[in-house]
Amino acid sequence: MQDQIIARAPTRLDFVGGWTDVQPFCDAEQGLVVNAAFGVITRVSVRLSESPQPNTDRFVQAACRRFGVETLDVSLRSDAPVGSGLGGSGAAGVVLVGALGAVRAEAMTRREIADLAHDIEVQDLGMIGGKQDQYAAAFGGFLALEFLGDAVQVKPLDPGLERVRELESRSVVVYTGQSRVSGNIHANVQAAFRAGNPDTLQALATIREVARRFCGELQNGSIDALGDLLNANWEAQKRLHPSTTNERVEAFFEIARNAGAAGGKALGAGGGGCLYFLARAGDTQHLKQALTAAGGQVLDAGFDFQGLVVETRT
Repeated sequence: MQDQIIARAPTRLDFVGGWTDVQPFCDAEQGLVVNAAFGVITRVSVRLSESPQPNTDRFVQAACRRFGVETLDVSLRSDAPVGSGLGGSGAAGVVLVGALGAVRAEAMTRREIADLAHDIEVQDLGMIGGKQDQYAAAFGGFLALEFLGDAVQVKPLDPGLERVRELESRSVVVYTGQSRVSGNIHANVQAAFRAGNPDTLQALATIREVARRFCGELQNGSIDALGDLLNANWEAQKRLHPSTTNERVEAFFEIARNAGAAGGKALGAGGGGCLYFLARAGDTQHLKQALTAAGGQVLDAGFDFQGLVVETRT
């Protein structure tokens, strides 16, 4: 074994389709998510040690139990704000599984790493969520992910360099300063789905259809058209349950609309955390300035095409 293992993985921007990757919806209907890995990074350092320092992080403890390792010093950190909606816990699971797999010299595919990271989060820690976060962190790049039960079909997307650059130049991610517990919102939406709430059922169907259209526009259509689809996804997302939005979130959307946003949505479960906006051509800086003036923290990072990276150091 090596003296030290370093792993890093990106978070993600869930453009459209989020929630259709979450059970029980994807048990009954095929879900579809279009996302992109985002260069706000989660990292882990694992050092072999005869007398490791106790680690109180539940995620670290659960991952170490899965691999049957104890004599390790594990340091986990993320550039993402707490409760950001960027899929930080999914990225944390991926870097831990990637690093601990390397400690054990276990050859694991990106898919196997993503699946095990999700299992640790859901089965071991009792957290609620879909699999898109882990797959974005493991694979990187732009993905169309189809979900049916436990099965995930991964379709890497290639919008082309020019289109990627334009989308990156017009993308604005802002942290509202309002952390939220996504599990609570997930529980609310799951309860509404199981109760057969018609607004929730129709909203999920709309979100999936928007994802299908977004996938086509992203690869072969208009960047401007993506703004309308983001708005359609956000309106449907808010119909899932009232907890997906609040006054502060709505205030940021009003500011963004007046400052050059062509479209936008809350990232992750919503209810706070980070918001994603697509600026109209030429309005990116104006939009960033307006959101900053309103108390938001703009996260300047590009798309990530590496996904999980694991290094060994002696």
